[in-house]
Amino acid sequence: MAFVVHDRFHPRLQQALQARIEAGELRKQDELALLDDPVQLRLLARGSFFLLLGAGVFFGGLDLWSLAWHGYPLAGSLNILGFLLWFVLNIVSYLLILPFHELVHGGVFLLWGGRPYFGAKLPLALYCGAKEQLFRRNHYLVVGLAPLIVISSLAILITLLAPLLSAYLLLAWIGNASGAVGDLLVAQRLRKCSPETLIEDTETGYRAWTF
Repeated sequence: MAFVVHDRFHPRLQQALQARIEAGELRKQDELALLDDPVQLRLLARGSFFLLLGAGVFFGGLDLWSLAWHGYPLAGSLNILGFLLWFVLNIVSYLLILPFHELVHGGVFLLWGGRPYFGAKLPLALYCGAKEQLFRRNHYLVVGLAPLIVISSLAILITLLAPLLSAYLLLAWIGNASGAVGDLLVAQRLRKCSPETLIEDTETGYRAWTF
């Protein structure tokens, strides 16, 4: 397999690593396939459920607090059309946040010099991968955690500044956090690898390589 290592900001290190790869020194250290293993799927489902609850309480509570802070009445007349509009826009926002989550992954791959690709393993998940490309462990951790950090930070900012708007985006904020369960599981496992480990992203997880 012809691997290419990416490290845009450290070209000399990149060249040195690439030379060792081409010399055949690379060996596989670890592998994780989240969507192909029943045990991992159960962990994903359980973790996603708890993240859903936690994010729901956090963003729902934050929006209520922000509404009160801005002086909006928390108790008022709620008609059926208003509820349907709120419900539909939340569903739409959730559907839109899914590809945006993957675009953030892809943007960080590009930042390190990689070439991401996108796909779906229906009905389970969308994904962003980087076939036959290797990234240093810490760079890969940034790829994995970026959507949770970036989108959640944006969600908090919008909720504090525009709570009425955020009320129509609640499902997007909650769904993004819940959908990051796989990224968090991968990050937790990669903490056991040394920073020098090279990571290959796959459609269902990762492979860790070392010399």
